[in-house]
Amino acid sequence: MYYLFRLFYFLASVKMLSKLWFVVYYLDFFRKPIVFKNLDIAFPEKSKKEKTKIAKNTYKNFLTFFEDTIAFEKHPSKYNEIKIIGEEYLLNAFISKKPVILVTAHFGNWEITPKFIVKKYKKPIAAVMREIENPKINKFFKKIRSNEDIKLINKKSGAKEIIKAMIKEKRILGILIDQYTKNKDAPIVKFFKPTRFNPAVSKLAKATKAIVIPGFCYKENGKYFIEFKKPKEFEGSIENFTQWQANEIENMIRRYPCQYYWFHNRWKK
Repeated sequence: MYYLFRLFYFLASVKMLSKLWFVVYYLDFFRKPIVFKNLDIAFPEKSKKEKTKIAKNTYKNFLTFFEDTIAFEKHPSKYNEIKIIGEEYLLNAFISKKPVILVTAHFGNWEITPKFIVKKYKKPIAAVMREIENPKINKFFKKIRSNEDIKLINKKSGAKEIIKAMIKEKRILGILIDQYTKNKDAPIVKFFKPTRFNPAVSKLAKATKAIVIPGFCYKENGKYFIEFKKPKEFEGSIENFTQWQANEIENMIRRYPCQYYWFHNRWKK
């Protein structure tokens, strides 16, 4: 697996990987059925032809984003080319001096957002990540994802480590919350269909009085955009605050369905 990954990395570094998207698409017998199952759930109104087009573009975009992540790592000046939408929401949150949670999803190129924020706003970040099972690949990604201003927190570390990073270390917390959750106490909200949704951000916002800002990095007409949505502080119930986050993510996916990673088994039975 590691050597296959190194091959993918080499092809991505020379901008060849995305040109081979159709090979990956047609040979992926494991994830592709999940992709179409998810598309059937999310877009029951779309034809098979439309969903096939989304699926193919999802594979192409996924490989393109991998190439772009490497390109940004090699040429940091590329961060200056990113267009910002809703910057005032982030700046006002900084002025407030309150903890900030940046909530996003497996959408677009979320990998470049932390380094963009560190570079442009000089603010340290803590990113909650799931460990990759292969230790060599995990070590590789840790190396390119983190530095002294970007702290990676294992998803299994618990709330104590996360709150420490937010309150004591004054870091912006970045967290992806769109995946399936096994938490039986998680609220059921509408995310394309009624489903359990990760309430971690809602609970953290309630406990720390943080400002929660939905943020998404996507590509349009060959250019990168990072769009920050109108923020909220915790109010009402965990369920309602979680529903708001699900709505923001779903709205972005509906705008750019080919830039969502449909590979995860999001709606398990």
